Amino acid sequence: MILSLIPVVPPALLPGTVVSVPILWLWRHRGIVSERFHGDKPMVISNSARAGGLAEEPWDTFAAGQPIAVEGYPGSLPAHLVLHRARSLMNKAYDVLTWNCDHLTSYAHGLEPRSPQRAATAAVGIFALMAIGVQR
Repeated sequence: MILSLIPVVPPALLPGTVVSVPILWLWRHRGIVSERFHGDKPMVISNSARAGGLAEEPWDTFAAGQPIAVEGYPGSLPAHLVLHRARSLMNKAYDVLTWNCDHLTSYAHGLEPRSPQRAATAAVGIFALMAIGVQR
């Protein structure tokens, strides 16, 4: 997905839009804009280790002091169904390998639950192990 370089105006985002914040070096934490508001900003539904699973939290809590990027609306389901699908999994536990923020956003949008970041991390890990093996 291409990230928005335009400053984000939270109240203008449509419910169901996928947003993200940077974490660690190359990774991003993704969430789904809710139709519910906390103050003048929308809530964000996300799946994280910090929350221990799915959480619908205020915009600023999701951001954790980082800039939020708009990733778009990856599926074709209507917003009310995207939000329903996300909320239906509130009791599902977070798992970095099998149920992380990427899995949630793709599933909620009616797409195959997958994590491109997990695949990229695995590829980097394999490459690093091969590089270490070559040096020995």
